[in-house]
Amino acid sequence: MSLCIRMRALLTFALLVVFSSITYSQSGQSSAPQAAPQPTPPVLRTTTRLVILDVVTTDDKGNPVSGLKTEDFTVTENGEEQTIADFSFHQAGTISQTANQLPANTISNAPQYSGNSSLNIILLDAINTDFSNHAYAQDMLIKYLDGNPKIQPTAVYALEHNLILLHDFTTDTKALRDALAHYKGMIVHHMETVEAAASPFTQHGTFRNVPQGRSAAFQGMRFLSQALAGYRGRKNLIWISEGFPLSLYPDTSSGDEGPVVMIEDYSPIVEKIADDLMAAQVALYPVSAAGVSKNDNFSSMTAMSSMAQRTGGKTFFNRNDIDTGVRTSMDDGSTYYTLAYYPKNKNWDNKFRHVKVKLNQPGVKLQYRDGYYADNPNMRYGTATMGNEFSQALDIKSPSLMAVAFQAAVVLPSAQTQNRTVVNVGINPHTLAFQRGSDDLEHAHVSCVVWAYPPKGDPIRAEGTYDAALKADEYQQMMKSYFPCRRALDLKPGHYTLRIGVLDGTTNLIGTTNAQVTVP
Repeated sequence: MSLCIRMRALLTFALLVVFSSITYSQSGQSSAPQAAPQPTPPVLRTTTRLVILDVVTTDDKGNPVSGLKTEDFTVTENGEEQTIADFSFHQAGTISQTANQLPANTISNAPQYSGNSSLNIILLDAINTDFSNHAYAQDMLIKYLDGNPKIQPTAVYALEHNLILLHDFTTDTKALRDALAHYKGMIVHHMETVEAAASPFTQHGTFRNVPQGRSAAFQGMRFLSQALAGYRGRKNLIWISEGFPLSLYPDTSSGDEGPVVMIEDYSPIVEKIADDLMAAQVALYPVSAAGVSKNDNFSSMTAMSSMAQRTGGKTFFNRNDIDTGVRTSMDDGSTYYTLAYYPKNKNWDNKFRHVKVKLNQPGVKLQYRDGYYADNPNMRYGTATMGNEFSQALDIKSPSLMAVAFQAAVVLPSAQTQNRTVVNVGINPHTLAFQRGSDDLEHAHVSCVVWAYPPKGDPIRAEGTYDAALKADEYQQMMKSYFPCRRALDLKPGHYTLRIGVLDGTTNLIGTTNAQVTVP
């Protein structure tokens, strides 16, 4: 049976049972059949381009400017004026925790907060920061939270070789403070160059461009953008680091025949990270963990400054009051306007498009992303790269990713399941990219996996890929329900952490979450 035929058969059956089957409860009891929940709010498909601009407006004293209307703004893309299709105003104090409307014993990777303001994310960069500077920044953060400041929902992450979630979004400053106090970061010492060590004054070249740091930062930002993609509105990412371990300028070294220029262009990496963050409405606020230093980290900070400018954030370098940088970053993005438009240029040529926003009122400073890439989703990554990234996303220490939304129900072993633990996954089809082929069928390529982690040892894996090719009526039926996936695992009695993951093979976007299960 071909994959396409199998997909149709699975669709016909599983749409009826994916959430009406007996659902899992941690005690091993089973609940009554549940009606299928309504899909989460649809996300625009990649075939429809909506450019979203979060615009921070401040007066000459740095205070937010409110009361503006749609007609006060003008938006141009590469010099061509655009029609604003959506307009809204957001201010602090209007975010609340999302009510859990899921059926009993059903899990989801849906966001837990919604509202009309911004969210904050603090990222402690351990791998790209000297240990002493990292400890100093961590201590300053703890002291800031000790003051019990009033904050919007804030999450704390750490960046080592992988991205680690220390505490999910909360307004409880004590909980965030405790999470930071208990975090023991990896020890990294960036050795000074001979020139820097020999002089008590400012020197160049003290920050090492290590491949591990570049890879971790790139992967961490990718995961953060997908972890935050499910949250509507602006997100302020406060990146506390000694610098991004790459330079946008050629490195030079001296040889017998004079200076040697080592050219390695890292600007595409910076542009890609910035574009991923912008797509998730994330504004970057880099804060130097080194504070005021004799060492010149110009090249490593240049990349961070570039990303901050592209995403509509600010930088806080060469100052010892790290807590001020964090507080200012949180306040800066808490009040803003959102403007959205459909580009008049429909040619998705993978080129960068510059966006300009003007206001008909003088004396108001505007802060927003400076554009986007009109990219083709099929040209994002190779198979090997995405396979490695998907594997890292399935680590139970990695944060839940929301770029692909789904719900899942776990059925414990029984005669009905042939004594296997079954995971029924319903993927929101609006977060998948279907493409109509020359055969007039809607095609999608979706990987759906479940890894069961025991307390010790390697995970037990159930993996598979669906190549869907749906007729018009099948496609319409699916868009009103769920894209189904069913995975079965042979698990011995005991406690497991399930890591459920979905990869859209067209856009390379990922959704993941964890679930706890005890097999009797």
